Amino acid sequence: MPSAHSLRTRQEHVLNDIEEGLTNTEHVILKFQGSKCPGCTNKISKALESMPFVHNLQMNTILLQAEFDLDLAKSSVRNVIDSIKSSTGRACRRIGDGWQEFHVVVSRIGGDFAAEAMIPIGVKDVTQSTRDTFCVRYDARITGARQLFKALNTDLDSPISLAPPKSHDEVPVDIRATAYTTACSSLLTIPILVLAWAPIPKHTIAYGAVSLALATVIQITVAGPFYPRAFRSLILNRVIDLDLLVVLSTSITYGYSVASFICEVKGTRLVSGMYFETSALLITLIMIGRLMSEFACHSAFRIGSIKSLQPRSALLVDTLSPSVEKELNIDVRLLQLGDTFRVEPSCPVATDGTIVSGASEFDESVLTGEASLVGKTAGSSVIAGSVNFGDAVLVEVTRLPGNNTIDEIAEMVEEVTSSKSKVQQIADEVSRWIVPASATLAMLTLVVWFTVGTIVREESTTSAILNAIPYAVSVLVVCCPCAVAFAVPMVLVIASGVGAKHGVVFRAAEAMRVARGVTHVVFDKTGTLTQGCLSVVSEEYHGETASLSAAVVVALASQSDHPVSSALAKHLKAAGVEPATVAHVTPVVGKGIEGTCNGQTVRIGNARWLRVENLPPVRSLLAKNLTVMCATQEDRLVATFGLEATLRDDANTVVANLVERGIAVSIISGDERGAVEQMALKLGIPQEAVRARCTPQEKQQYVKELMQADDNTVLFCGDGVNDAAALAQASVGVHIDSGTGTAWTAGDAVLIRPSLLGILVLIDLSRDSYRQIVFNFTWAAVYNLVAILFAAGAFIHVRLPPQYAGLGEAVSVLPVILVPLQLRWRKYL
Repeated sequence: MPSAHSLRTRQEHVLNDIEEGLTNTEHVILKFQGSKCPGCTNKISKALESMPFVHNLQMNTILLQAEFDLDLAKSSVRNVIDSIKSSTGRACRRIGDGWQEFHVVVSRIGGDFAAEAMIPIGVKDVTQSTRDTFCVRYDARITGARQLFKALNTDLDSPISLAPPKSHDEVPVDIRATAYTTACSSLLTIPILVLAWAPIPKHTIAYGAVSLALATVIQITVAGPFYPRAFRSLILNRVIDLDLLVVLSTSITYGYSVASFICEVKGTRLVSGMYFETSALLITLIMIGRLMSEFACHSAFRIGSIKSLQPRSALLVDTLSPSVEKELNIDVRLLQLGDTFRVEPSCPVATDGTIVSGASEFDESVLTGEASLVGKTAGSSVIAGSVNFGDAVLVEVTRLPGNNTIDEIAEMVEEVTSSKSKVQQIADEVSRWIVPASATLAMLTLVVWFTVGTIVREESTTSAILNAIPYAVSVLVVCCPCAVAFAVPMVLVIASGVGAKHGVVFRAAEAMRVARGVTHVVFDKTGTLTQGCLSVVSEEYHGETASLSAAVVVALASQSDHPVSSALAKHLKAAGVEPATVAHVTPVVGKGIEGTCNGQTVRIGNARWLRVENLPPVRSLLAKNLTVMCATQEDRLVATFGLEATLRDDANTVVANLVERGIAVSIISGDERGAVEQMALKLGIPQEAVRARCTPQEKQQYVKELMQADDNTVLFCGDGVNDAAALAQASVGVHIDSGTGTAWTAGDAVLIRPSLLGILVLIDLSRDSYRQIVFNFTWAAVYNLVAILFAAGAFIHVRLPPQYAGLGEAVSVLPVILVPLQLRWRKYL
């Protein structure tokens, strides 16, 4: 069977015209298998950072995922994967940005499945998951899932079938493996504890022999995997990690136990204190602690995920035979772009699409937080996971499962744990030093107690060193960097999930930290404080070619997604106006649109840009505080339109709440001053906090000036492309969706529900998240300080035996994971 590398190589040649390999740099995302402890992340980071062809590395501790740019002129993805596995011992697989995938089960393994000639065009990657399961990743722009499935079944002698879908609640394989190992260790440890502690007749040699056999099995099978990982990290990556501490502590306790047993057989006796029950229980408790922290980490991430909203099946409709409509219930993984599926009443939408037949109402609250039903007709877009509460409709697939709205929001939520705030960077740096510091403290503890034994207690050298070893071992085991490393990511995962359920999606971890201290909120007007849909209340044409002017206006307005242009185009199309042929259409951001019609320059936009603001028709509309859109032909005014915006229902509530909190509020807009000032009057915002007739650059400059004055923390909320510069400039940029369900590309946070209440949720959630992070750091510091003091014997009459120090990871990590869960039950609206 050819390797996965040979399959990838062939596909790179076949699909060279569409692959990313056309450029010298390729964006790569790798998903790693195994434990998610911070030490593992540090090892992977160190290995990747040591590669000169890897740039812009981002590590996600919770997902155990690496994202970076790779210089293809110096290395390949396969070489990176092989190098990582060689240096860290961690297997990984590549995750494609936007790739589709499905798993197939081959009934009889043979060479045919992986034969190079059998790989259909469009397949980007094939990897073997288990003995008879393969993951096929493909480009949906080239081929479809059903086409691939059919091709594979046709070309192969062995029939294939879709693998059972993975449950979102399913425990990952690596956690199940840890649980199995922990159970085996526990079962082997129990007899050792019984022989050592139970009130039964003592047969020291016989019991010792049995304990030696069981402890040796534990040391080899359970603790054995720690050895290659620890020494690989130490030698290849020069990293002292948690695995090395486990290796040192368990090896010392096991070696001491063996030495004690040999002395017993020879008729002598070492200083009591450590025996096989110590080494076995230490390993078992370490595994229990690791299992508990991994499972709690998995549970926290599962709680924060919204991918469970994805339906498993879809009712595919055959539209090629209009006389006989055929329906087939299929797995959503087999949907293809352009398919049509039926959404029955009370059923969820399988994936993003456009209604092609029927009309109904949909509950989108699972994604947007909006409780009311949304009416949809033919041509309307529907989003995955929303529920149909009306009549059956036919929907055409526009985005496939794995790359739809559910996944887009989930990815933005996951992005937060990949991005690092200043607090996270400090935590990472501290956690990296905890393990080396623990080793140093253990050596210092050994030296101190050896000195106490030889000088103060006047013990022999052998007795002193044997009495000092338990203290050093306890210090090695009890100190844990996990609580520090998880302090920020755990809060981000849980808070991001809570925010998404309230219609707020953070896109950067730093935004979650900064938002709690917002001192000034700046709102864009049109589409932000107002409803996204404007209405045309005045329409006037100047000249003898009104029909041509209207046709030109609708042609130009249709080329923009700006709320004013969209409202104007919708109004004219509803009146039956057909668009004229306009060439060289060019949007002028913040001003309007221009083009050429019949050899003449035509423009639509604001009055100032067109230099017609002083003409009577325009001044009349401005006096009414309307939003004015003008059209010119060769600089001659040919049409004027007055539009009126409706204030969002929650705008007054949000502004009043912000003012009550002592947060200053401003309005900035490219609209005319009269319309902006009238809006400010309705909201109770002072005139000095109003800016009108602003270009995108002027919006950015205004935000910059506010940030420089008195060191303000400024939150800017906008909805359009013309707000992008201000969104980037602000301390926190918030992009509000206009309700179209389109992609969110701007801002540090996104309000996926068209409601300004998300601003309050964002600030409150940031405040509560910060408190949780402070708690986590406080707990981590207190735990490590107190635990080390107990383990080192600082309290003469109270000490922490080595075998119980193994629970250190569970004791330190569980509060860091579980306490932030209370965010789920807090009310933010």
